[in-house]
Amino acid sequence: MMRPAPSLAGDEFVGRQSALTVLEELIGTLEAGGSGMACVTGPLGVGRSAVLHRAVDRARALGSAVGFARCSPVESRVPYAAVTQLFAGLRPPSRMVELATVCMGNGHFAASVPLLCDEFLALAADRPLLLAVDDVQWADTWSLRWFAAMARRAHHAPVLLIGSTYGPLSRLLGEDYRLADAGLAAMREIPLASLSAANSRQMLETLTGREIGAKVAAVAADMTSGRPAMLRGVADYFTARNLPLDAERIPQLIEASWTAWSVRANRAMVSMPADALALLRVLAAVGSNFEFEIAGSLAGLRAARLDGALDTLLGAGLVIDPDAPRVPCARLAAEIRAAMTAPERENLYLRAAELARKVGAGADTVADLLGNAPTSGLPWAGKTLAEASVYRMRRGRTDAAAAALRRALREPMNDADRAHLLTRLASIEVVHSPQASDGRLRHVLVRYANSDAWPSVVRAADLLLSRGDVETARRVISELHETSAGSVSQDELSPLSALGWLAGEEAGTDPEIPVAPLPAPARRPADPAQAGALAWQLARLAEERDRARKLGLAALGASSEVPSMCRIAASCALLCADDVAMGMDGLDAVVADARRRGARATAARALLHRAGAALRLHRPDEGLRDLATATRELPLESWHPALAARHVASEIMAQIRCGRLDRARRLAARPLPHTADQGIGWAFLLYAKAELGLVTGEPEGALVLLEECGRLLCARRWKNPMVLPWRCTAAVAHQMLDAPQTAARLRAEEHAVLDRWGTGDAVGRMCGQTVEMLAELGVELPRPPVPEQVNVPASSLAGLSQPERDVARLVVGGLANREIADELQVATRTVELRLTKIYRKLGAKGRAELVAHLAPTGRSG
Repeated sequence: MMRPAPSLAGDEFVGRQSALTVLEELIGTLEAGGSGMACVTGPLGVGRSAVLHRAVDRARALGSAVGFARCSPVESRVPYAAVTQLFAGLRPPSRMVELATVCMGNGHFAASVPLLCDEFLALAADRPLLLAVDDVQWADTWSLRWFAAMARRAHHAPVLLIGSTYGPLSRLLGEDYRLADAGLAAMREIPLASLSAANSRQMLETLTGREIGAKVAAVAADMTSGRPAMLRGVADYFTARNLPLDAERIPQLIEASWTAWSVRANRAMVSMPADALALLRVLAAVGSNFEFEIAGSLAGLRAARLDGALDTLLGAGLVIDPDAPRVPCARLAAEIRAAMTAPERENLYLRAAELARKVGAGADTVADLLGNAPTSGLPWAGKTLAEASVYRMRRGRTDAAAAALRRALREPMNDADRAHLLTRLASIEVVHSPQASDGRLRHVLVRYANSDAWPSVVRAADLLLSRGDVETARRVISELHETSAGSVSQDELSPLSALGWLAGEEAGTDPEIPVAPLPAPARRPADPAQAGALAWQLARLAEERDRARKLGLAALGASSEVPSMCRIAASCALLCADDVAMGMDGLDAVVADARRRGARATAARALLHRAGAALRLHRPDEGLRDLATATRELPLESWHPALAARHVASEIMAQIRCGRLDRARRLAARPLPHTADQGIGWAFLLYAKAELGLVTGEPEGALVLLEECGRLLCARRWKNPMVLPWRCTAAVAHQMLDAPQTAARLRAEEHAVLDRWGTGDAVGRMCGQTVEMLAELGVELPRPPVPEQVNVPASSLAGLSQPERDVARLVVGGLANREIADELQVATRTVELRLTKIYRKLGAKGRAELVAHLAPTGRSG
């Protein structure tokens, strides 16, 4: 007859009512004099031990004799360790000593099993006996034999055997256990599943005594997989610190969950059978890369051994999905890998990489495995990693592509391949680690200057220059040219010379470290690279426009193997020659090629020049789009400060033209590193700030900036106003300061250069647009004085219409096109068209020649 006792059910046993009901029935049968056998099963952390303890407490409260044992990995090789624990709670120590002496005398541990069974049956003769063994999967072999034998004899007395384990108990007992011999109707399997989200929330609220929000509960259920042991660990963490389990502490919730997982997973692995542990390690490390059977072969398992190992892991909850076995989550997989020694991990990954290659896995898969393996020395490893890098770049996985290249460089390879991979890696690293990128490029230039690796050397110089460090590029290229002159052919040196010229033209006039001078450009360029550099040199000097244009077209018409900076130079020369379509097409081609090759800095550089061209064409919105695209290619903080200054300058000018003066002011006030003034970009920034000064009513400050801008440009012999019309803009400042004669002189100087170059109309449009921009922003320029009458011989004006004669007289008087338009009250474009007809009728090549032709006698008094 059952005596009153507390029920098995309890608030903390949420979701376990059915399991507790079965145990309640079994204990009732025991109290009534019957026997039974049960096994509580379930994966790691599901609460088997808690349920077993609840049954033990219930039986003890009802007056049954209770023996309890908890198996552990450290005792798995100690004979009868579990049986000894059971006896400790039922017999005095003296009796245990007697039994041990008898067992030792038997000479063989297995021979003691019947004696031990009889001892327990004798105990059950006095009162019902519950024998509970927790974590049977860690029991020693001798205790397992006793358990099986006891199951066969349990029907002789009121004995209830209960075990807890990951999976079916019969698998652990093996041939020693035959249920049919036990005389029992059946062994009761009591499986425990993970808790639902609602039950997980209820358990946390019970354990913490606080209400838990739905969002927090969902995270907790997900992170713990609804395992009560993990939920209890989370609750203990927050209760011990007296912290509320709310949304603000979700990061701590996640960490507490993983701590609970880690403790139990490591405990489970300590005594796991060798086959199961080997398979678990393979699945945790490389399981996603292989089909299960192949993963099994990597673990050294096939057929029955593989199935047995999988059953063990599935039962333990360390692996899920028998159809596609895998470790449940990445964090648990990381814990499993961390439990291996470094040599064990590395060896596993290397064997996996070799196996993956043999079974035809892709380069990306093999690279993933090699990434965790030591240097292999295998002849295919470096090539495979390089192929994986290309694959990853095409899919936008730049970090993974860089990692593959770094790993590839640890493998043996020849100088040409190593230099090639170093330049590829530098072009990727420039986005987030520009200094490291430059360092790799310098290493290529210094270390691999031989004929086999020379294409990569030239590419390294091109990439180094494209980010804007012109001082370093000039020095390294000059040194390399000097040291390689005797060992590298002139044809191979030629592109390097071209890059050196371009670096020298942008760098400061007084280098910090003296450099060896490069050979001066020849009249006839040796190759397309030199043609592009020479085209830009002529454009910069505003000399031989037709020849510059031909050279630029020749450079752009060659193959894409011409260094990108030389192609950018050729495109800029064409833009200066007012060949806008060809210049823009050239820059677009550079951008497309740079993107194809992953050269982010080169693409950004070409887009910067494209934005500058859009501003000259008075298309500020297009310029801003190009500037934004440039910084998406390469974040501004990764540009060299000397080049970043030019980007900021272009953005200031674009914002002014869009009427966003506040934005322009903020950009102008942005601090830049001290090295920002080392290149030509500083002159552009001074010019942009001067424009801002003009539109905000500060012509004095603007004039100071323009004069410094002009000094920097003149020192580098950047004479062409198509690059920066600083004199024209300074003339506007002088006009605002009521100094018309100085303004006229600056305009005359500007026009003298432009007439020689042949793009006076283009710059005239640019200056006119500047004046119009000022007017739109509310800046009123003083009207220029009416020019004095000029004694122009009537014969000189023969053949001109009256409107053309009016324009001619005002040109001789020193007025710019915009001022002439204001004076005659016509459009600026009308003045430009009339001037073109005048030049043609009088045979003048430009404004300066026209003035000389029409005003030989000077001004009249």
